[in-house]
Amino acid sequence: MKTLKELDLSNKKYIIFDMDGTLIDSIGIWNRTDQDLIRDFSGIDVDLKEIQIARDDFLHTHQDGDIYLDWGAHLIKKYNFRLQDPKELLHIRWERSNLILENELDFKPDAVPLILKLKKMGYTLVLATMTTQVQLDVYSKKNKKMLNQMNIAEVFDLITKKEDVKNKKPHPEIYNKIMQHYNANPNECLIFEDSFTGILASKNAGVEVVNIYDKHADVNRDKINSLTDYSIRNYREFLDYLE
Repeated sequence: MKTLKELDLSNKKYIIFDMDGTLIDSIGIWNRTDQDLIRDFSGIDVDLKEIQIARDDFLHTHQDGDIYLDWGAHLIKKYNFRLQDPKELLHIRWERSNLILENELDFKPDAVPLILKLKKMGYTLVLATMTTQVQLDVYSKKNKKMLNQMNIAEVFDLITKKEDVKNKKPHPEIYNKIMQHYNANPNECLIFEDSFTGILASKNAGVEVVNIYDKHADVNRDKINSLTDYSIRNYREFLDYLE
């Protein structure tokens, strides 16, 4: 791993951000939602960390189909849910999580100042997320706390989401697609990611990556540190580097 002092931004044109866990503190919300679903439909109390590890492993190894629908089917089977319809479970999951996402979710500290500074410096900003358009609409249209700081639909020059790709991270498709869109080469890009899966996708695309710390990724910390090019505890570190 290199230090930020070794990062050369002079040849970078495109700064790419993941969303969940990178720009926003959303991973814990999904953990809480899944914990509640397991408790309500099976009567079993499962530790949040255990849920996090299980979902990370599932998303890392399942690349085909609707990953969220498949995750629901996995929960139904593993915990013998009284509710047996994955589609109905997915609807309930979205419904419950949206209430939290609309009212509690916020950007990570100093994420907004960093993005606005990079925008002012003339970089092309891209959002590369495995979240859905429905969730992006929550972040960009319904969450007043976030909207009062920045509208992602207006700030980012390109938003690539789950519906735009066939393969999920760690497959590099989402990053390759962005580079194809701009006719860019990997050396012109820099990616911010929080998770092992996201960092692996970045490296599979041949792009330098900055790991922004997220506590929910600690289970894979050693793997992350072995792969990432740069690591920051918070966005203030990167702002200080720019200044």
